[in-house]
Amino acid sequence: MAFDPLSDALAMSHLTGASIFRIDAQAPWGVLSPPSDAQLAHALPPVTNHIIIFHVVLEGECWCRLAAREWFRLQAGHAVVLTHGDRHELVDRPGRMTIPFEQTLGGRSLLDLRRECYGSGPGPRCSLLCGFLGCDRRAFAALFGPLPALFTVGIERHSKALLQYAANEALEERPGAGTLRVRTAELLLMEAFSLYMQALPPSATGLLAGLRDPVVGRALQALHEAPDRAWSVEKLAADIDSSRSSLASRFRQVLEEPPMHYLARLRMQRAALYLVSRNCSMDRVAREVGYASSAAFQRAFKRHFGVPPATWRHHAHPTSAGVAPRRRAGPGATRSRKRAP
Repeated sequence: MAFDPLSDALAMSHLTGASIFRIDAQAPWGVLSPPSDAQLAHALPPVTNHIIIFHVVLEGECWCRLAAREWFRLQAGHAVVLTHGDRHELVDRPGRMTIPFEQTLGGRSLLDLRRECYGSGPGPRCSLLCGFLGCDRRAFAALFGPLPALFTVGIERHSKALLQYAANEALEERPGAGTLRVRTAELLLMEAFSLYMQALPPSATGLLAGLRDPVVGRALQALHEAPDRAWSVEKLAADIDSSRSSLASRFRQVLEEPPMHYLARLRMQRAALYLVSRNCSMDRVAREVGYASSAAFQRAFKRHFGVPPATWRHHAHPTSAGVAPRRRAGPGATRSRKRAP
């Protein structure tokens, strides 16, 4: 099986857990979603500090808007992804009064939700599949910074079987159901990212645009597959059958940084994941991300994250991470206000 850099990038975002549930609504109805750092993050594992939200319309249609921006329609088979978990509204028609989502919980945890019913009027019916995924904010921002705060994709044509499974099977209570819900949410999110990537315009920048680019995509696959190799731009260009100048130019154009700068950040993100997920020595982590000595690795890690790797491992997610990764706006991006780590 070919190595998949998108899957690798999502793994390095350190997905910490997920919740997925169904909403069956009968017009009139309207729900105001909470911000991710209020009612959502505490329901997922303690290491969660960033929430990604998605909604998939299974039946009927609804309207959505982020903050006070324009309403847009979501029809059956379409998904909306809120990459920063921002507060948003879901209604049967624009202008409908909304009820805060936290009021509908009635003291329950987000993880207790399976199938919710909103509204009881004579209006049209709408069914939604709602997912909340927790991850590491710094890793997510470093890898997916150019993503807009919100994007939509038509998902049913490509993932009909997965949607049917999620709606009819993954919400049932049975042995292993919790793990199935997490994996289903992750698969739906990955499918949404993949479809969004395929629809990006030629002028797009960022990781997803790079993965689709014929030159940058091959380079990213090589780097993600073997970050521990003693890479140089010359070796990378030879590995993907490109000229050095063409690779360097295209990489800067799409990812807005040189290949070796990307490699350095990739190694640090991979190391951060290993420190949390693997019980291995500092020397081994250093070797697996391409450092000849533990001392050199520890100095580089502290420069990047602001804390030594031992501190990172001990606290898993320190409240201060040094210099925040750059975030660049993608084409047509709707920027959300940056939250302090």
